[in-house]
Amino acid sequence: MKKIILALASAGLFTAATPGISQAGELEEMRATLQKLQAQLEPMQARITQLEAQKNEPKTSPAAASAVPVRSASAFGGNPNVTLYGKLDVFAEYNSGGGQGDRVALESGGLNGSRLGFKGGADITEGVRGIFQVEAGYFANNGSLAQGGRIFGRQAYAGIEGKYGRLTAGRQYSPLYNTVISFDPYEQGYGSPTTDGNVSTGSTRFDSSIVYASPKINGLSANVMVALGGETGNTSNNAAALAVNYENGPFGASVAYQNDDHVSASSSVIENAFIGASYQVKNTKLMAGVGRVDTDPDVGNSKTRNEWMIGSQSALTATGQLLLAYGEGRTQDAAPSDKSCVATIGWVETISAQSRIYGIISHHWNDAGAALVPMGTSSANNYVINPGDSPTGLALGYQYSF
Repeated sequence: MKKIILALASAGLFTAATPGISQAGELEEMRATLQKLQAQLEPMQARITQLEAQKNEPKTSPAAASAVPVRSASAFGGNPNVTLYGKLDVFAEYNSGGGQGDRVALESGGLNGSRLGFKGGADITEGVRGIFQVEAGYFANNGSLAQGGRIFGRQAYAGIEGKYGRLTAGRQYSPLYNTVISFDPYEQGYGSPTTDGNVSTGSTRFDSSIVYASPKINGLSANVMVALGGETGNTSNNAAALAVNYENGPFGASVAYQNDDHVSASSSVIENAFIGASYQVKNTKLMAGVGRVDTDPDVGNSKTRNEWMIGSQSALTATGQLLLAYGEGRTQDAAPSDKSCVATIGWVETISAQSRIYGIISHHWNDAGAALVPMGTSSANNYVINPGDSPTGLALGYQYSF
């Protein structure tokens, strides 16, 4: 600032000392202007000096003055984010082969259940993040809520995650369910062996559940769940599940077990066990799984059901995928036999970053004690047949994701 003043002063003196350029009146006018400018600049210089002094002083806050420690905003809720997402899946269906007649319908959930959800989280501290997810299921063909009319019937949980894994609590998918559908080419879509009941996934979701998912170490990871029954006077009315997964290059394998002690009033305990394996060969993923279900009802005899499935997912074009699946299930010593078999073939074509169209044909062979039919992952209604009928289903659908 002083340099500016000196420069202006020098300019004035130079002008005054140069004959033929300035007159006496002009010199006096410039001197007056310079004095006025200097008077205006002096307060500004004083303010600059004051700010520089404050810059070097230790910073304090009202919280510090009262001796209450305060953490920065980045320490509480840092990097927050919330994502809105969803799927709308609707398909036309034609069924035949049932003794009660054919059927034409518009349904929801051909590849995946229609849904709308929010998920997100924020940093709690370095390397630890708080997370949440709430997800509503609905039928796209009629706009009603799925999962018995619950608002967030698909998922509703909160928890934390970090380098030691992820711990969540609320309404969540069972580790057994996630394991079984990972070896199902249709991932429980239309015509899948896991959708119609040939291969059991156990209860899909559990209320009041706590789930721990470990980090992956050398290809190994695990998921553990405990669901609390919440019934006064009955501390054993709970469910528990464990899944161990392994991935190494093109090979994958999983083992899962679930003990459900609060399925319904008529079932004391239902135990599910499942083993699955997969292998990637060029553009085709081969999959297979074997399951067993032991049911011990409160009244009556125990029963065992044996199940298995095989299938593949093949990326035959840049945008098209061929899906194949076959599955069987039957209860030991059932009279009449409740054995059922299903064979399904489908094509999924990606037409944009958000959109897919698909066509699926599925056929069942039911023994006299079985009445399984092709169905979507969360259809509002299903084809109705007589036991022993052999139904066929055709689904043509569209899915939009965001």
